[in-house]
Amino acid sequence: MSFSDNLRPVAYSFDVFDTCITRTCAHPRDLFYELGLRLAPAGLTDKEKLKFAARFQSLRIRAEKRAYRHAQPRQAVTIDEIYAHFPIPHSLATQTQDLIRAEIDLERDSIYPIPAVVSHIENLRRMGHRIIFISDMYLPSALLAPILKERGVMKEEDALYVSCDVGVTKHYGQLFQHVLKAEGLDASQLIHSGDNLHADIRMATRASIKASHFRGGMLTAREASMAGHQLPRHRARSFLPALTRRLRLFGAAQLDHKDDPLDHAIQGIIVPLLLAYVMWVLDHAKRNGIHRLYFVARDAEVMFRMAQALQSEGNGIELHYFYGSRRAWLSPSISQDNADWQRLLVIPGQASSRHDITARMGLDNGTQETIRKLLSCNATEWSKHLSHDQARRFLDELMGDTSTSELIVSSVTRKREIALSYFKQEGLFEDVSWALVDAGWSLNSQAALKRIMDIGGASHYAPQGYYLALARDHLDEAQAGVAYPFISKAGSIFSRRRVVIEHCFLPSTHATTRGYRMEGNRSIPVFGPELRSEAELAYVTRLHEAAVSAARLVSANPKIAAALTEHVGEILSTAEGLLRHPHKSDARAMATFGTVADMRHEKSFVKPLCRPLRPNDVWTVISMALSKRKSFESPSFMWLEGSMALSPWHVRIPLEFVLFVDSLRNRFKG
Repeated sequence: MSFSDNLRPVAYSFDVFDTCITRTCAHPRDLFYELGLRLAPAGLTDKEKLKFAARFQSLRIRAEKRAYRHAQPRQAVTIDEIYAHFPIPHSLATQTQDLIRAEIDLERDSIYPIPAVVSHIENLRRMGHRIIFISDMYLPSALLAPILKERGVMKEEDALYVSCDVGVTKHYGQLFQHVLKAEGLDASQLIHSGDNLHADIRMATRASIKASHFRGGMLTAREASMAGHQLPRHRARSFLPALTRRLRLFGAAQLDHKDDPLDHAIQGIIVPLLLAYVMWVLDHAKRNGIHRLYFVARDAEVMFRMAQALQSEGNGIELHYFYGSRRAWLSPSISQDNADWQRLLVIPGQASSRHDITARMGLDNGTQETIRKLLSCNATEWSKHLSHDQARRFLDELMGDTSTSELIVSSVTRKREIALSYFKQEGLFEDVSWALVDAGWSLNSQAALKRIMDIGGASHYAPQGYYLALARDHLDEAQAGVAYPFISKAGSIFSRRRVVIEHCFLPSTHATTRGYRMEGNRSIPVFGPELRSEAELAYVTRLHEAAVSAARLVSANPKIAAALTEHVGEILSTAEGLLRHPHKSDARAMATFGTVADMRHEKSFVKPLCRPLRPNDVWTVISMALSKRKSFESPSFMWLEGSMALSPWHVRIPLEFVLFVDSLRNRFKG
């Protein structure tokens, strides 16, 4: 089909780099640092290799600049001409042609296609349009074309025009004129797409060619900020923004969503952290002979889905999604013989009346009313807030009184029977090595599970679990079983800002598990009401889809998996940066999230994750910092750093000092 008669476009041209393909490094010059590492002479120490790579990178950049200066009036240079100006270091026993081959090989290894653009090009081909690639590049078409074909971008029938082959560039506009003449096209018959605002848009438009600006392959402002611009381009500084771009580009081809304010946090911070954690769990479990993993609702739901995408065939590890929660397991774990369950009933910063305590125990209103009358407590006293010591004495009174303790034990026994039925049907009592997977913190859930199994006659089963991080006051092995933390230091910022991790990093698609009930001969979970807004649920969907999409990408690319493992330190540091120093736009978007600190998960307990701080908040935070407690209580105000980001400078400055002092205290306590 021809459109030439009415001058409709018959050809579409595309810039190559950062339009059709991009690299696994943040900036093109990062490639030269990696090349220096690959070529570093044997026998150098790690520090000497880094120094050599930095020097090699600098020499390669200078050589390219010299080549362009000597090429005038010719507008373009070849890779051979660049290396003609490259002074080979004395310690490098190699020839120029060997260096050229090494760079081309590295370039080939680092290139991957941008899925959305490749898909668009394929659609245009099916419609019968001519496809042309135009690049300002020092690699000639004889080298670049095979790479593009290997990556599924270019077909045999397509055309490729490279500046170094013809001596003119898009940057000065003459390469467009060359293409029109060579293809026999009128300017109105060509539409060009590219990332460079000057070379691809302004110069194409100046040549009367309709131009489309594609920005997807470029680093976003946040990614560029992560990457920085200073030399030398160390690998760690380049890896994470490049990975963020790759996840973003891959996700854009998989997901049908518009841009969202939290996309950068999802793709650049949250998903890399979850990938690193889940990969570590799968690897650790495999190496330690754990054959079954139970991902505990709700925090581990997204990790369960990622593990399914990451899991290779024949891995041997069974993956299960396990419904449960502190609330679902606390009541069935109550007994006279073990008082550890009382730990969850009196929590600093939460309501602790007699009603609150018995409600957390899972006692229904009728049982609570009976207990109130047995203790001769009037309704006013029953709902009155108790101090920590008063609450402890109330618990002693409850379990010390024969009538009330028997009533409590009778109430929780049936719940325990149903919970044990669920545990058995899910395989916890089978003769197989298993472990839980969860977010972490104090190990209260794992300890409750252990108590239930112990009471049920399965004390020989010792629960073990994988956790992102643990609180400083976490339960010991005798109380909870074995725990494997991904972040080794207890009491890290990840556990101290757990509210952000739970609500922004690990949100679930379903409401909390309140308990279990029998349906026929099966035990099934009972859920609480959904407390989140439509916007919050939309965020959950977006995060889960991005996480699973990223896991599929990593599963198909072993090199990405290896790089993730290599750069875990940078991934953790970036996530810590969000928790400690959130961008105002991130805090503003997350301020719409509701949080529930109380384990009852009821509407009356919902509070915003963060909000602008008030004067009384400042004094509350300062008093908590000066107290002897090990960490801040909630909610003043929930995510403190997020609230600070939304507050004026005269509020932020004194609190920044308070947090600095608190971080020093936590460091020395650790």
